[in-house]
Amino acid sequence: MELTFLGTAAATSCPLAFCRCAACTYARRNGGYDLRLRSSLLVNDDLLIDLGPDLMAASFTLGLDVTRIRYLLQTHSHSDHFDAGHLITRMPEYACMDTPPLAVFASGACIDHMSDALAREETGARLDDASWQEKLNLTVCPVRAFEPFSAGPYTVTALPSDHDRSDESMLYLISDGGACVFYGVDTPLLRADAWAYLTALPTPLDAAILDQTYGPGVDGGGHLNADQTARAFRRMREEGILKRGARAFATHLSHEGTPPHAEISAFARVHGYEIAYDGLRLAL
Repeated sequence: MELTFLGTAAATSCPLAFCRCAACTYARRNGGYDLRLRSSLLVNDDLLIDLGPDLMAASFTLGLDVTRIRYLLQTHSHSDHFDAGHLITRMPEYACMDTPPLAVFASGACIDHMSDALAREETGARLDDASWQEKLNLTVCPVRAFEPFSAGPYTVTALPSDHDRSDESMLYLISDGGACVFYGVDTPLLRADAWAYLTALPTPLDAAILDQTYGPGVDGGGHLNADQTARAFRRMREEGILKRGARAFATHLSHEGTPPHAEISAFARVHGYEIAYDGLRLAL
């Protein structure tokens, strides 16, 4: 399994468009790993987690052919994670030729909200409408927490997040038969039932990716800060959720209290994990 981090920023990318804080100023001046698009992950070349607004920018930078994507796991429908325009352009009216099939997986509430976003782009568009599924050449598969499902060659399990209960936001376990990874982005502290599920896995994880929206000592709503992320990874290792030597990465970083990449990476190393950056490729 190969993972490619298409983006590693929180909702507004980094730097923010109009912000002059220390983090944004540093990122503009120094570039490199401190420039972050909004969070999304590609598994191998055919499974995408979150169809965000920066998908094409990432593909241009990294030289990726997104027409190879066949499976979409949507964590939730917030605009930094779902750009309805990408799906709408699959319509014949956009002269989109030889559009490849796409299977979309999300919670029922998320699908409803994604449909609302689609309808704002094209009147009447609905993901739960068979005629629109045919027009967009996609299938829509509602998922339920703790119920494994197949996405082509992958076995996937959705775990619930309290990030947005009205959207039934999800975290995902993905296995390709050789490796298993947990993607836990846009979540506050993991729910007790999610921890219990991870602890009971028959085989420990090869890698885990967690939210780290805020820097050390900064508290915010619906997300983790660096201190909480560090404690979560420590617990995963102590409880045997991660294999010995498994990789652990933080992503979804905002400018709020987050020091430059080199500095926050030094913090992470002390606590046994790593900070992801845009374009990072990880072979498991």
